[in-house]
Amino acid sequence: MPDAASPEPDPSGRALRSLLDPSVAAIARLSAVDTVRARITMAINLGLLLADERLPSSEEMARAFGVSRSSVIRGLTLLQQEGVVVRRAGRYGGSYIRGGEHHAADEPVQSFIDDTSTVRALIEERAVLEAGFAALAAERRSGAELEQLRGCVDRMARTDDWAEFRNTDRLFHRRVVDAARVPLAEPLVARINDALDPYFLPYSMGLLHESNEGHREILAALEAGDAGRAALLTAAHIRELHESMYVGLTGGARTEDAE
Repeated sequence: MPDAASPEPDPSGRALRSLLDPSVAAIARLSAVDTVRARITMAINLGLLLADERLPSSEEMARAFGVSRSSVIRGLTLLQQEGVVVRRAGRYGGSYIRGGEHHAADEPVQSFIDDTSTVRALIEERAVLEAGFAALAAERRSGAELEQLRGCVDRMARTDDWAEFRNTDRLFHRRVVDAARVPLAEPLVARINDALDPYFLPYSMGLLHESNEGHREILAALEAGDAGRAALLTAAHIRELHESMYVGLTGGARTEDAE
């Protein structure tokens, strides 16, 4: 009989899941409007969105952020009032990034920064899991599954729709996991992605299209049946989030001429 004073074993990782639960994260106290405003501000500070770059439509941002269109519009209105974005009329009208400034970390932005360790732990967990599944997928994938993955890569290369790219990116990674043929693999990965979703920052389409080269390399490794390379490429692709989306949380922002 186990000692009553001893801690109960936790093979399911309940303690870790509690620590990573979005409901206890700093951003949980933010309104939808504040999260839109903070995400765009951080993307500018990190160099993910550049001066004079046109933001996606409010409908696209609402789909990608998982908030209502009215929340996006109110967030953009606040950013206009603060001089972070400007509205332009005409054929190429819309909301554009105003250049020349690094914006201060006010309370909503600071809430994202406060959750840096949570985000990094989630990304590392995702990298480890998906690398293992990619290795198995290289050995078990079918021709039909490879064709589906090629379709995802081609769709991401063609689209200029921000939300479509993001959704297809998720589909690509989910299809790799499915090709591993591991029971209950999808719920494991879905839990991590659901926890990461609130921290998603907007990228420029140029950066998104560059990231698609990582998908092409993973696909090539799967086609070749190279399990080791598929695992290494998948882990590197996911960890790139550290160097792009979150590098500025504890250091300097990215710049166009950064090495």
